[in-house]
Amino acid sequence: MRTKNVKPFTYGSLYKENTPDDNIIPLVAGNLIDFTTTGPYQNTIPDITANRITVYKSGVYQITANVSVILEEEQSAEFNINRMPDGSEPLIGSTFDANGITIVTGINVQAYLYAGDAIGIFIADTYAPRGRLPRYNRAAFTVHLLEY
Repeated sequence: MRTKNVKPFTYGSLYKENTPDDNIIPLVAGNLIDFTTTGPYQNTIPDITANRITVYKSGVYQITANVSVILEEEQSAEFNINRMPDGSEPLIGSTFDANGITIVTGINVQAYLYAGDAIGIFIADTYAPRGRLPRYNRAAFTVHLLEY
């Protein structure tokens, strides 16, 4: 079999699995979404301790982020996919939000990532006029190299 022009696959995934109601995590602006499980990966480092995926290869990636958000009346939350854990470098076009009561929100973007870039889902802002913070109980984050 000829394999001269075959590209090795590059992908990675992180997941936060459903938790009981008493363990649902509050959304705190300035933090990254907390993941509990790594999914399949190759040529990436999915890290549940840092809540980020680091890529080994430079190229255009398809990046998908989903968060299951639980909101009360008038609450909202805003997210983005970010290179820096402090929120200072969001990927272009990666902002998404949640408004309503219970919602699964997310985004699918394509972005050029450099070898060594580490990305995560950043909680950019929350709005909670009555004190209790918005919460989330599931999340999924995947990257797939399209071309390099």
